[in-house]
Amino acid sequence: MQLSRRGFVKNGFLAGSAMGFPTIVPNTVFGADAPSNRVNVAHIGCGSLANWYHKNQLKRMKDVRVVAVCDAFKSRRNAMAKFYNDLYGGGDNTKIYADYRELLASKEVDAVIIAAHDNWHTPMSIAAAKAGKDIYCQKPLALDLSQTPELRKVVNENKRVFQFGTQYRSGARYRKMVELVRNGYIGELKHIDVWCRNVKFDAKSYNVKPYGSTVEVPVPDDFDFDAWQGSSPMAPYTVDRCTRWGGFHCPETSLGFLAGCGIHPLGIAQWGNKSDDTSPIRYKGTGSVPTEGIFRTLERWDVMCEYANKVTLRMMDHETARDVIKKSYPIEWKDGDGVVFRGTNGWIGDFRGYSFYASNQKLWKQEFKPTEERLAVSSEHSRNFIDCVKSRKETICPVEMGIRCDTIAHMVNVAAQTKREINWDPKKEEIVGDAEAAKLITRSHRAKWKV
Repeated sequence: MQLSRRGFVKNGFLAGSAMGFPTIVPNTVFGADAPSNRVNVAHIGCGSLANWYHKNQLKRMKDVRVVAVCDAFKSRRNAMAKFYNDLYGGGDNTKIYADYRELLASKEVDAVIIAAHDNWHTPMSIAAAKAGKDIYCQKPLALDLSQTPELRKVVNENKRVFQFGTQYRSGARYRKMVELVRNGYIGELKHIDVWCRNVKFDAKSYNVKPYGSTVEVPVPDDFDFDAWQGSSPMAPYTVDRCTRWGGFHCPETSLGFLAGCGIHPLGIAQWGNKSDDTSPIRYKGTGSVPTEGIFRTLERWDVMCEYANKVTLRMMDHETARDVIKKSYPIEWKDGDGVVFRGTNGWIGDFRGYSFYASNQKLWKQEFKPTEERLAVSSEHSRNFIDCVKSRKETICPVEMGIRCDTIAHMVNVAAQTKREINWDPKKEEIVGDAEAAKLITRSHRAKWKV
């Protein structure tokens, strides 16, 4: 017989009472790691991000048990299950699934970590919410913006805890920067510069240069390519398509680093502008995509975005930003991702991922007054998620924040590809007056995998 974690303590006391003698229960039954206090988590996606980030966080948490894993690669899901079964003392308590839908049907699973590649994030999140699971969803959020209203609806109606995987908001330095902006320490906010890596950034790691092999090859025996593509159109399997980089840069299943990496600084920009419930209303700029290989998401982009409050946001790839930022700010440049807030009395920003500068470096030591606005504190993103699963409070990056932030990446992509001004209605969540451009934010879906 299997004893559920929630029934463990109750049944233990009943058994003791029935036998007529006091029940002796170890202290662990009542502590943070007691079975009744544990959150049963499942990995959906066991690739690089699940290994170097999620696994390394979850393994430290005494109040978490990873009870299930799923991946399109048999070798990956087996290796992840073995890791946790060894961690928990042997046995096969961490179950292995080839189909995420079967995993979601398990009553043992309380919460899921969705770290499959980009086109699966929203469909899996919708299915998880419908199945009554709490959700940590990696970024970016959606490949098809027509799915995000449904995601919002099912998360809210089913009262699910949702954490969007933009870990910057759990960084103390980012929180301090945003608090300084929101409390007027750089004056009135006027402009935000945001940039991130493009498809060229990791080109040296691609199997075939410059942008991935187009030559079809046999699918590996331990890999379910059909499940990897999911509801996206099928495409020829090549040695670059279903790799870490293919997951980011193939247009059939991704928006590229614009969404995959740009979401991090965009999330901070939204935070500083108090825009978590909206997004810019106008987008205008230019961009280009590669003309060879299979990695044909945006290669270069430079798009100016305007909020209803008149704050402007310039979203760029890192090559475009290099000259812009070096001319505007006295910092040592290094390729990567960044965000800078510019106000009437100064500027402050992160220039290459945890590399912080300001027009007045003394700002970093500024003490806040009791009357000033302070933000919620998250010491670590996964920990914040688990704590909120237990408390039922809102996470540091809830579903609305994720939807609005992700929308910016989509609009920048459309503006860069069409080279036209794109007008967006944040209330109706639709492109205004451009039916052709509107087609670029939705996708067709294969029926077998459609949620």
